[in-house]
Amino acid sequence: MIFYLIYVSSAVQLLPEEELLLLLRQSQSKNLNLGITGMLLYKGGNFMQMLEGEEQTVRELYATIRKDPRHHNVLTIITGSLKARNFKDWSMGFQNMDKIADLPNYKYYIKENLTLYSFQDDAAQAYEFITGFEANNR
Repeated sequence: MIFYLIYVSSAVQLLPEEELLLLLRQSQSKNLNLGITGMLLYKGGNFMQMLEGEEQTVRELYATIRKDPRHHNVLTIITGSLKARNFKDWSMGFQNMDKIADLPNYKYYIKENLTLYSFQDDAAQAYEFITGFEANNR
């Protein structure tokens, strides 16, 4: 079984494209070494991320992420187990939703911030939302 964790957080300050890409490259390298896969979404200074891998490794990485001074308001949305990875080919997929002009399935969410505390009330919706990005990029 594969463990997964989805969380949201807010950046301390808006990140320019160059910093987002640097963050992505660092995440991809670290995750590859740890055997973690996942997806990172960014929208208007807010993040949503799904991490997949061995449970202890994911939890340790998440503990490190929670201490990162570049963001705050870190909120765990859902954790669970999977039979197979959703993002098996991505050490870390990424989508800057500020750059999305139109994706019909995500129109409502693109207008909202990824803090989306409503996801906390419906964690299954958060799971479907973030895993949908992999399905749309096959």
